[in-house]
Amino acid sequence: MKRLMLLFSLGLLAVMPLAAQEATPDAPPVATAEAALTAPETGDVPPPMPVVDEGGYDIINILLLGATTNSTSNNPGLTDSILIVSINRDTGGVSVVSIPRDYWVYAPDVGMSKINQVYYFGERAAAGTGIDLLKRTILYNLGLTIDFYARVNFDTFAELINTFGGVELTVDCAIQDWVLRSPELDRSDPDSWELTTLNAGRHTVRGDQALWYVRSRRTSSDLDRGRRQQDVMRALYRKIQQEGLLENFPLLWQQLNRLVVTDVTLPDALNLLPVALNTSTADVRYFVFQLQREVNNGYSDDEGRFILIPVREVVAELMQNVVLPPTASQIRRIIPTVAIVNASGVRGMDYVAADRLELEGFRTVVLDEEAPRRGESEVIDYTGLDKSNPVTAIVDVLSIPEDTVQTQPDPQRTYDYKVYLGSQYQFRSCTRPVIPPRPVSQDTPTPAAPADAPPAATEAPAAPGG
Repeated sequence: MKRLMLLFSLGLLAVMPLAAQEATPDAPPVATAEAALTAPETGDVPPPMPVVDEGGYDIINILLLGATTNSTSNNPGLTDSILIVSINRDTGGVSVVSIPRDYWVYAPDVGMSKINQVYYFGERAAAGTGIDLLKRTILYNLGLTIDFYARVNFDTFAELINTFGGVELTVDCAIQDWVLRSPELDRSDPDSWELTTLNAGRHTVRGDQALWYVRSRRTSSDLDRGRRQQDVMRALYRKIQQEGLLENFPLLWQQLNRLVVTDVTLPDALNLLPVALNTSTADVRYFVFQLQREVNNGYSDDEGRFILIPVREVVAELMQNVVLPPTASQIRRIIPTVAIVNASGVRGMDYVAADRLELEGFRTVVLDEEAPRRGESEVIDYTGLDKSNPVTAIVDVLSIPEDTVQTQPDPQRTYDYKVYLGSQYQFRSCTRPVIPPRPVSQDTPTPAAPADAPPAATEAPAAPGG
């Protein structure tokens, strides 16, 4: 029972609410939203995406939503965090894909809209219909059938993180953004905010800090926020594995049902047991939408709103990769093990490198080994492979010069590779489209509306249109 809910928690506990680009009013004008729920002109409607071929496998797709609201009674909120966990119960495969909030879609019987508005429009038309509309929208625009869903808002997300005592988060790209100095301060007052930086390394973060991390967009992009959602997801999953937090399962189940709105039942979770017992963070595959690949920047015809326009054939390929299991050759592949020693003098960089390599398909272990501090990283290759040597991927991912690789074949090896991280890695760890933070000084201007501040409470999401 201890690991029963590992995979279930991977879904339920990783829903990351993000800040809304558009307004998320506490009491939006109902007439405005309802008036928008009209069918668009037929010329504006794209054809439905082909339904993903599940290959005869038993596939379960769970939709994870984070709502940009603290008020569930009168405001459904925009779902700026949208993730899909795809579970193959036949092969034991698990995939996670983040859907960008500005993704331009056709909501059936409603019109063209950003995907983060679909749930809102459904709920404002008739309470309880938002999920159904969003499920139909995902099927129409992504070709995926959603089996279950889970939804949280700002408050419940932070409380979920705190329920687990916080998480150990590895950050490969420093993030800088505004943070409220104290929860009781006036959020509309610029003096209530201060600029803060989360540097590269390993950090223990509470619920409010985790929320800030996944919402930030000052030095990053909306697409990159999907990657950071997955960072926290992996941190939660690892925390559950390492500390056995599911031993008191009845209490945890009660807490989850109090904090998370979901249609997943206890029997549904029990059915995932075979997968949960054999899944580690290294086994989960993660996918994100990339600019100028799956999506392109654009503007809507109705009000000139910024949107992400899908490249349909590439999106179809991505969704197919999310659902279908690895090929037979990939399954037979022996996963290399990489041991990492921190010789950089910078605390936590060994865990940053380990997580980064894990995302590339390696199994990693951080060694508590004394090593002299060095400037450049070094790799020791114990495999002695001549062809298709994964050491090339290690060198590339960690930005290590190839001439530092030492080959020491050892048939009795404990690890396939060992990496000694040098101090230069702290300057090379970020390989994402993130702007390096600037030093904070007293002269740093406070914006009139910090990125983390809520929008005006008098606006409503823009109406669907072409």
